[in-house]
Amino acid sequence: MKHVPYHTDATPSSRRPQAGRFIILPLAAVLLAGSALLPTAVPAARAEASVYAAETPQEAAKTPTFKDFLMDINGRQESIPGAVSPNAETTYVAIRALSEKLGLEVAWDPQNSISTITGRNATLSTKTGDPQPYTVNGQTIYGTEPLLVDGTTYLPSGFFLDTFGYTSVTDGTNGVTTLTPLSLNPLTLTTGVIDETTDKLEFKLQYPQVNGLADTAVQDKINGTIQAEVNRIAEASRKDLEKAGDSGRSVPNGYTVHYFITQNSGGKLSLYLQSYLYTGGAHGMPARVPLTFDLATGDTLTLQQTAGNNPDYAAVINKLVKEEFTKQDMVLAPFESISENQPFFLRNNDIVIYFEPYEYTAYAAGFPEFTIPQSVFE
Repeated sequence: MKHVPYHTDATPSSRRPQAGRFIILPLAAVLLAGSALLPTAVPAARAEASVYAAETPQEAAKTPTFKDFLMDINGRQESIPGAVSPNAETTYVAIRALSEKLGLEVAWDPQNSISTITGRNATLSTKTGDPQPYTVNGQTIYGTEPLLVDGTTYLPSGFFLDTFGYTSVTDGTNGVTTLTPLSLNPLTLTTGVIDETTDKLEFKLQYPQVNGLADTAVQDKINGTIQAEVNRIAEASRKDLEKAGDSGRSVPNGYTVHYFITQNSGGKLSLYLQSYLYTGGAHGMPARVPLTFDLATGDTLTLQQTAGNNPDYAAVINKLVKEEFTKQDMVLAPFESISENQPFFLRNNDIVIYFEPYEYTAYAAGFPEFTIPQSVFE
C-alpha cells in the first residue's frame, strides 16, 4: 500500500482557521499512511496536521532556505534557527534550540540518527531517513521527513508545537512569533495497537489510551468508549478485507488507523480516529470517527452540548457553512443542513465540523472542514 505523508506544516501566520473558514484539504494531507495523522493528529494537545498542505516529492527533494526566526518565549525575544521549504508551505525549526528555550528535554542517538524530545506530557521521537520518521506517545506516524543538516535536526514547526501544546501567532509587522503554552489536562496519552499485518495484508490500528486521571472510573469509561469504537471498526474492516480476498498484487490490501488529539485542555478531550481502507483500484477510502469527552464525567459530548446547549445551534452552523459552500467551485451537491449526528471535533474550544469525501466535494478534496467559534452561540 502506498504510504502518503500527512504531517507537514504551514507558516505560523497562516495556521489560524477563521470563523466559518472553509478548508479544502489536499488528499495527501488527509489520507493516513496506508492509511495519516492524524495531523495529526497524534499530538497531546492540539493537532492540526490534517490542515497542513503536504509537500510533493519534487518539492521535498529541493533544498530549503535556512534562516533564523524571532520568537517571543516567556516574554523574551529569542532567535531560533529554522528553514522554509521551497514551496514556502512548510517552516522548520531546530528542535534542540527551541526545546531548550521551552524547557523540554532533548536526547540524541547519533548511531541511529534519532532525536527524542520529552516534556508537557508528551514524547516525540524522530529519525531522519525513515519512511515513518515520527513516534508520538507511542504512535508511529508518517510525515514530511525531518532535516538533518550539520548535526542539527529540524522539524516542521507546527507539528512540533502542536505535539507539545503551544499556540503560535505571528505579528505581520515585525515578524515575531509569540508562543503560548496551552493549559493541558492532567493526563498522559499512550498508544494501543491492533496489528494483524502479514506479507499479504496490512492491518494495523493505533488508538489512544488515557492515563493519569485522578478519577479512575472516568478514565476507564473514556478508554472503554475508545476501545469499543476501535473494536467495531476493526470487525467491519476485517469483513471488507475478507470479501475482497487476496489482492494478488505487489501492493497488498489493507486497513490502517491513526488518531489525532485535537484538544486536550479545558476539561475536554477531543479526538478522531482516521482510517484508510484499500482493496484495490486507484485509491482506497479514508474515514473518520470523532469523539469528544467531558473529563469530569467521561461522557461523550454531543454537538449541541459543545455549542453551549444553544437550541438554535444547527441553524447557526448551517448559515455559516452554506455561505462558505457557495464560494467554492469543487462542490458536487448543494448544502442544506448538517445531519442530526453531524461529526465534529474541538480545536482550541472552537467547533470543527467536517464532511466525508464525496459527500459534498470530490475525493481529491479530502475532508472539508469548517471552524465555528464558540462566540457565535452566545
